[in-house]
Amino acid sequence: MQRFVPRLFALGVLCAGSVFGQGTFGQIAFGGCYVTTFTLVNMSPGPPSGSTAQVSLSFYMDNGTPLSAPIQGVGSMTSYAFAIPAGGAQNVVLTTTNTTTVEGWASLSSTGPNFVEVRGQAVYRCAIAGRPTYEAVVPLSTGPTECIIAFPPTAAPVILMPYDNTAGLHTTSVAIANITNAAISVAIEFDDQNDVKVASDTLNLGALAHTAFDSTANYKATVGTQGVLRISASTSSVTPVGFLFNPSGAFTTIIPITQ
Repeated sequence: MQRFVPRLFALGVLCAGSVFGQGTFGQIAFGGCYVTTFTLVNMSPGPPSGSTAQVSLSFYMDNGTPLSAPIQGVGSMTSYAFAIPAGGAQNVVLTTTNTTTVEGWASLSSTGPNFVEVRGQAVYRCAIAGRPTYEAVVPLSTGPTECIIAFPPTAAPVILMPYDNTAGLHTTSVAIANITNAAISVAIEFDDQNDVKVASDTLNLGALAHTAFDSTANYKATVGTQGVLRISASTSSVTPVGFLFNPSGAFTTIIPITQ
């Protein structure tokens, strides 16, 4: 089992995100009850010193091929380019009246002078007549942190995600996107709160592929347990996100933890 690796931290180490203005969203959905809304902010100072960001959102299907997404007020396209003024923000909404739910993932890229940086989040929403509208945030993953004086790298990187499959109370769903242009195999392991392995598997993901699953349906042994899902990969190769559901259909985000 992959375990925590102790690290020696030094004072005065300067770190920054690995790529300015680029990142990924591990889950999107539209159709059926689902709408996905991206809220993106140009972190550049406002005029006159700031710079406009040229932004592009690209969408991918589970098999890694481009996904034609219905953008409100624009139309369906696999990649949507737009500009955000210095200090400004923009929403991009994926919505359709189609009753079939389509899932996938999205990547964000941005360019501009003077290190223009774009940050934001997506809101994953389900609305069904006769019940409250439920929603959760899908964070923008910007990959691993790079430091001017780097910490020793972990030999076997792992992403940790709490899970809760308490019978009758909660169910954990997991989405994982392969954000690379090559096929990868990702080992996963569910360990309970006593650090005992409950279930394990290897996910084979093609280039730019995506998978989303109900952990209780795919791994029956996890029913009635709580603990940690260990994903043996780094955030430079995959973007995971989790959702905790209750029997009413309400859900919230489970944020992954990197070692």
